[in-house]
Amino acid sequence: MDHLPHGGHPVPLEIPYLSKEPYNHEGEWLEYPSTQGFNLDHLRDHAFYHYPPDTVAVFLQSWLYFGLIFSVLPFKPDVDDFLNDDGTGRKFITSSKLPVYFEKWKRDVEMLSKEEKLSLWRKNHLVLEDAYRTVCYISGWPDTMPLTMNPIPPVSREMALSFALLGRALELANREILNPEAREDHLGWSSGSLLLEHMESQGWCPFLVAGIDHTFQIDGKYYASTIGPPRVQRNHRRCTDEMCTYRSSGIQHVTPTCQCLMFSPDIDKMGEILAEDKLPLLRFATNPDGKGGELKVVPGESGTRYVAMSHVWSDGLGNFAGNSMPACQLDRIQKAVDSLYHDELTIGDSQITSVPFWMDTLLIPNDHKLEKIKDATIVNMTQIYKNAKDVLVIDSEVATCSLFSDPLSVLHRILLSNWLRRLWTLQEGVFASSIHFLLSDGTTSLGALLYEGESRIGVGIKAWTKSYFTYRFGRGLGQTSKSALIEAKDPDDSRDEDMSATQISLSPEKQAWRLWDNEGAIIHVVRAVADRVSTFQSDEALCLALLLGIDARSIIAAKNKLKAREDLEKAQPDKFESPEAQQERLKLEKEPMLAFLRLVDGSIPPGVLLLPGPWQDDYGFRWAPKSFLNGPHNSSTLNIYPLSIPQEVPSKGSLDRLPSSLCRGGGGLKVMFPGFRLGEVKENRYLEKLFVIDTLPSLGLDAKEEVAEGNPPRVWQVLYRDDPDDPPWVEVRPNWQNSSSMGIIICSYTRHWQNNALTGLLVRLKGSAVEEGEKSMCEGPFVHASDLGIGAKRGARFANEKA
Repeated sequence: MDHLPHGGHPVPLEIPYLSKEPYNHEGEWLEYPSTQGFNLDHLRDHAFYHYPPDTVAVFLQSWLYFGLIFSVLPFKPDVDDFLNDDGTGRKFITSSKLPVYFEKWKRDVEMLSKEEKLSLWRKNHLVLEDAYRTVCYISGWPDTMPLTMNPIPPVSREMALSFALLGRALELANREILNPEAREDHLGWSSGSLLLEHMESQGWCPFLVAGIDHTFQIDGKYYASTIGPPRVQRNHRRCTDEMCTYRSSGIQHVTPTCQCLMFSPDIDKMGEILAEDKLPLLRFATNPDGKGGELKVVPGESGTRYVAMSHVWSDGLGNFAGNSMPACQLDRIQKAVDSLYHDELTIGDSQITSVPFWMDTLLIPNDHKLEKIKDATIVNMTQIYKNAKDVLVIDSEVATCSLFSDPLSVLHRILLSNWLRRLWTLQEGVFASSIHFLLSDGTTSLGALLYEGESRIGVGIKAWTKSYFTYRFGRGLGQTSKSALIEAKDPDDSRDEDMSATQISLSPEKQAWRLWDNEGAIIHVVRAVADRVSTFQSDEALCLALLLGIDARSIIAAKNKLKAREDLEKAQPDKFESPEAQQERLKLEKEPMLAFLRLVDGSIPPGVLLLPGPWQDDYGFRWAPKSFLNGPHNSSTLNIYPLSIPQEVPSKGSLDRLPSSLCRGGGGLKVMFPGFRLGEVKENRYLEKLFVIDTLPSLGLDAKEEVAEGNPPRVWQVLYRDDPDDPPWVEVRPNWQNSSSMGIIICSYTRHWQNNALTGLLVRLKGSAVEEGEKSMCEGPFVHASDLGIGAKRGARFANEKA
């Protein structure tokens, strides 16, 4: 829509004006449908089939476009300001004057008191929430509506998109003008599928497009769709939303026709420098004739200024065949590094001619004979990027941008880059003190790109982009950020070293806060890697450990065993075809992640139990996902849980929440949630995949019951996850015979239970009678539950030991 900035290639959206009469309703927004012969209950149920199709689109445009404008703005707008005439008598929707109306709105309310502004904000917010639900369903057709009831879309996809973009602008303007201190709790107006499909048709990889689908707001998706096609053309025909299958043919020259020499670092010199506990760095000097040059390995000591390179190996700068790189690339890199310090290097009396750099392609040995050097370097990678003066990112798509490009356009090419979706590059950006990007005609810093400048009311693209990068790479933008899991050891713990690496031996108060910090660190890291992928599955556990700052030696050892096995299979494939050999290989593949889970024992967030599968199949670890990568983007189940759990109202006491820990002997994971036993279950209804358990069936499921303070609602809506490894629902569902041996642990909750969407797990109790304050062993989860409530004994203390 034309009130939004675009990246130079606006999406052609022509939305015809359908109404024969201008909108002039002066009453409440929800009263308008009845004046046009539409039933509000039908609209809320999205039952558009009650009305002739040719009247539905006309009504919805009047109500959801012009009606919203009239309802939210405190003055009467001119309908003609939102219409364009093409010269033939046909009129189309325009939003180009929306910023002018927002500025007038801001001026008109300047004299209002804070209370008056808050009152208007609440009124508008309720209207926008109501509109959002309808717009969301309309935009999602046919996925959000049964085709048997709505076989044709109520409006065109372009018109639905116009509703969503307008709603987003009104939502932002309402907060910015009337309540700027309000929490930025964005409504998800639309998936923007039309925009995403447009991007894929232009040649963008489906995997990268899926990334912005999960993270961008609708106006951000609009801007991303206007930056034009990718400038680096690649074949993404086999790519999916979950994976980009494109791989380069190996190390590449700067230009396809270049045939310059390959250069490798002096491995012996690297070993000598590492033996002195120093960091090997590189300098490349091109010969005066421009042909060839010299690659030197130089020692980096404490305080040495150097630049660490960050890139995606499959982007043409990785070399799986050996530690070598063509002269043209080395010359390009050295010049880019030196450009960051141009003023210092050009001072007349300066004896420094170039700045050294560190690059994994050249300085992490590929030769298995140099495994010790490789392992030591990988363990030290966090410090390598932390201590670097700058981190320089080289991404082929971003490198096509210019210093004169619109910064917002450059940022969106970064957001659509492979660099932002690969696992290894996450830590390289997270630990950077300063992040720079190589462009076609120089380098620019992330901070310079994020310089916000002026932002129009109702347009949140710049603010959201800045917020996203600040959250991800705050250290590189001068923000203080804590990314490491603090290690502590319980000296009295008799378990193996790797099982007790994060055990806590502190005072009770410090122990509680350490638990909070440790769980929070894992939650942040798991969320950060959810939109990343890795070529090698075994790299995930190692990267997680490095991000958390914990000792990764056991993970590296497991990776080395797997690599040795892979080398043997390549050399003698016939010896490894038996089922036993395949099982042994699978065990080696799983060991790096299992080693990581042991390392974070005592700090595992309870919400990990709620993450979807596939899960580990080793006994004692079946509670854990096989991978956290490219995972669920709705990670609310990983919220930080309170350090204490309130007991049943009216009691004002609480129970200290114990750390989640692995059971000795491999029995599973001990976690602590509030929960309760089921009482007598008299009714159990089956509604497709929604199971409703009601302890008061005499009232009827539609009866409204006032919930007493401190008591949960009486109805639990239980969604069975229907996993192939789980028993069928008929075998696990509660009934009057088994309900006393079953319970529900509450996974998201508040003290008073009211106005909350609660989530929990239905579990089978294994211990003796459960009394308040006592532990009970239970197994599960085999059912996920939401919007829950059963009349039962509450305040019990449960320990889930799902193996």
